[in-house]
Amino acid sequence: MESPNPSVDRILQALSPSLAAELDQMAAELRQAIEADFEPRMQAAVEDARERAMEKGAYELQLAVDEARDTVRTEVAQEQQLRFDEARAVMDQTHGETIRQLESERTAWIAERAQLQQQLDEWKTFAEAQKQLAEAESQPEILLRWLKLAEPFAAGVAVYTVKTGGLVLWKSLGAAVFPEIVSQATVDPEFYFRPVEVRGKTVAAVCALQPKRSAALDFLVEVMELAIEVFGMRLRTAASNGGAAEAAGIR
Repeated sequence: MESPNPSVDRILQALSPSLAAELDQMAAELRQAIEADFEPRMQAAVEDARERAMEKGAYELQLAVDEARDTVRTEVAQEQQLRFDEARAVMDQTHGETIRQLESERTAWIAERAQLQQQLDEWKTFAEAQKQLAEAESQPEILLRWLKLAEPFAAGVAVYTVKTGGLVLWKSLGAAVFPEIVSQATVDPEFYFRPVEVRGKTVAAVCALQPKRSAALDFLVEVMELAIEVFGMRLRTAASNGGAAEAAGIR
């Protein structure tokens, strides 16, 4: 292969062998110097590249950590929110059930209180009934007091007295309209009807309309029967003792 520069070749051929040896030595020294300089520079470049790779890896690792942290934080927040919503739903449901239970108990308590108050009023009436009827000065007054005592226990109450034509309406209380004449056979089955008997003899009758409390009316009728009997005994006692007692008729 021909040299690209013939003039250089001729110059080299003209040089003495000592000069060629010197040039060879200089070239070898230069190559050694380049190689000696290249190695640390190469090492430095490798280390720099490695550091850059590590830094890049660390940066990417940090990004991955941050991303994972954000993801975990989001998932935890969502889970906490879900649990909070579930707990709140349970609390709302429990609260609603508690409110309904309290309302139910309150309603039951009001009803029970009303019932107890009703019973208290009833017992008070029963306790006073015998005294009030016993203090009456006549049979008409006994019947009138009985009507007032019995009025709270029915929509309407009436007293019938025995006349020639049968049981005739004497007085009534309440908005109800009662027939003028009744008997055990003609009275409406929905009515409360009970004869007032003293010593086996019917002296009057009472009638009441729905809604009624039959047990209370029964008790008051029994008290009235006793009061009429006691009143008759008082009249007979007074007459037998020579007193000027007058028989109190029912008008």
